[in-house]
Amino acid sequence: MSAPPLTFRRHSVPMLAIKGTYRLIGSEPDGDTVHFLPQDPGFWCDVPGEHRVERNSRGGGKIRMEGIDALETHYSGVGPDSVHQPLCLGAVGARDELISWLGFSDVVRGSDGKVTGSTPEVVPGFVLTSGADTYGRCIALVGRGDLPVNVPNGRRIDVTPSLLHQTANHHLLSLGLVYPTFYSNLPKELRLDMTATAQQARATKAPTGVWAHDVTTTGTTIDDLKSITEHQVILPKLFRRLADYIRLFGPSLTCFPAFLAGEGEEFFLPEQTTSVTGLQRVVEIDGNTIRMTRNIEDIVLVEK
Repeated sequence: MSAPPLTFRRHSVPMLAIKGTYRLIGSEPDGDTVHFLPQDPGFWCDVPGEHRVERNSRGGGKIRMEGIDALETHYSGVGPDSVHQPLCLGAVGARDELISWLGFSDVVRGSDGKVTGSTPEVVPGFVLTSGADTYGRCIALVGRGDLPVNVPNGRRIDVTPSLLHQTANHHLLSLGLVYPTFYSNLPKELRLDMTATAQQARATKAPTGVWAHDVTTTGTTIDDLKSITEHQVILPKLFRRLADYIRLFGPSLTCFPAFLAGEGEEFFLPEQTTSVTGLQRVVEIDGNTIRMTRNIEDIVLVEK
C-alpha cells in the first residue's frame, strides 16, 4: 500500500551558518557544486536532517547549491561514460562565473577535467545550510568572504532575502546562468524571491544565459542522445532523466512516462496542498517531441 501524499510545509526553516574556505584543486567543479572546508569541521555534525555530510581526508565536503540547477558538464547517471549538455550554449558559463565570483583565477585543468591549479589555492567563504542530500552533499547557499557581522559562525538563523542576495545562488540566478529548482525545505520567502529573480532573468534572455536557448516548455525533438547533449538546452533535471532513459532504452519516447513514474519523484504544484508523484504528470509527449507543461519554478520537490 502506497503512502499518503504529503502536506506542504510552509514554515520557515532556519539555516546553519558555517565559516570556512573553498578549494578547487583536485575537484571537477560545475555551476552548482563546489568543495568547502569549514573552519571547524565539527560543524558538519550540526547540519540538520537525517543525512550526514560526507567528508574527505581534510574534513571538507561537497556543496550542492540550494535552489538552483546548472547545465550538466559531466553527468554519469547510468554510465559508464559521462555526458554533458551543450557546451557551446552555456553549459560552462555558470561554472566559470561561480569560480570567478568566489575569487579564483588562472584555473588549470588536467586531461580528466579536474583542477590542478588555481590562484589562489583557497578563498574564504561561508555556507548557509538546512541539510544534506542522500549523496552526502551539503545543500547550501554559498557566500564569499567573511560571514556578515550579524551572522554567528555555527549558529542557525532565519535567512532573509537580503542575505540571500549576498550569495552565489542569487547571483547566478539573476544572470540567467542557472535554472531555479526548489525543494520543500527551502523557506517560502526565499523561494518566492528566487522565483521573481528567475522570471526576470527569463524575460531578459541574456545571450550568455540558459533562457536564450531553453526549449523545456516549448518542446524539443529527440532523434538520439546528441539531441540533448549537443543541440538543445533543457532543464537539467529533465536532461538527466532523458539521458538515462535514452542510454538504457533508445530514443523512442513511448515508454518515457512509465520511466518517470518509476522514478517516483514527489512534488507540489501551486494550486495543491498535497503532493503528487511522478514527473510524467508535468510532461507532454507527441511522437518524439517532449515538453514540460509547467515552468520549473511552479514545482516544489520533496526531499528524499
